[in-house]
Amino acid sequence: MAAPLRKTAVEAIKRFRTRELAGLMGHLRVFGPLPDPPRQLHVDKWFYGEHFVLPNPFLPKKNPKSGNWRPPKYSLRRQAQLVKMAKASGTLATLPAGPKKLDAELRAKRLRDSMSPAMRAQLAGKPAPATRTKPKMKRGYAAEKRIESLQHEVFITRQKLDKEKEKLKVATVAYDIGELSVFEADGGKENAAKRAEHRAEQKKRADEKAALEAKINDLQKFISDTKRQARMMDRLEMKKFHAKRATIRWGKVVWAGEIKPKKVAGVEAGTRLYSGKKRMFKGHLWERKRARRVRRHTILMRDMSARVERYKSYYKKRRPNPLKPSRYTKPPKLPF
Repeated sequence: MAAPLRKTAVEAIKRFRTRELAGLMGHLRVFGPLPDPPRQLHVDKWFYGEHFVLPNPFLPKKNPKSGNWRPPKYSLRRQAQLVKMAKASGTLATLPAGPKKLDAELRAKRLRDSMSPAMRAQLAGKPAPATRTKPKMKRGYAAEKRIESLQHEVFITRQKLDKEKEKLKVATVAYDIGELSVFEADGGKENAAKRAEHRAEQKKRADEKAALEAKINDLQKFISDTKRQARMMDRLEMKKFHAKRATIRWGKVVWAGEIKPKKVAGVEAGTRLYSGKKRMFKGHLWERKRARRVRRHTILMRDMSARVERYKSYYKKRRPNPLKPSRYTKPPKLPF
């Protein structure tokens, strides 16, 4: 299942890049000239001569006429799908910079840091997964004609081989019949001259059969050699095609615009969901209120003895001696 997945991933990345290349003129009509490429590439004198620049579809763009910002051409979900396809096909470096690509690179960096040195060295020496997509190859005119002539020779030789095989069948049958006649002649009452004639005819049949077998072997060897020569020429043309194709690879595409990643706590360690928070989970209501309740309880218990003393001395001040009249001089209220 890995090979079909890689093939599908390569096709998806090809469609994405071809779509972006086809939409360059429309982008220039709406948004004007492209922004400068990343600053680290400006020092190269050959940059503008051998590279061509495309707009980064993963970044928002500002309309120069209205001043409004347009969201990225690809949503975060589609960016994540493209990053997944690029990782499966080993072409992540050809994608433009974006939030999802940055997350994938950070995850890969954390994974490499967590590996042992031996495993890291083993992965560093492991070749990239080969894609089984076979591009449409265009051979040279001379090589095409030579391969066609070799294929025609193989076709003609196969026809000759079929005819010789039919002759060999007939010769084999005649040889078997001759063997039987020689055996009967040796055991019969025929004279020596007749037996010698049978043996001479049988030797002639054996020589004819051996000649046919040798000719068939030569034809088969010629067919195999011709096919091998055609395969070698085809392989040589394929190498030339790949060498020419490598000069116009998508590695020469530079995506205009520079991404400014947000500074979020915990992004490097992969814990941005919980970084900068007091607790990882909210907890129950009584757990959230417990700290305030304990603090209030501590304050109340600290002054509890003084409060009890004030409570007990309240009536003692108003009526120190319960047997005597109260010091309270306010006239009593009527019951109605």
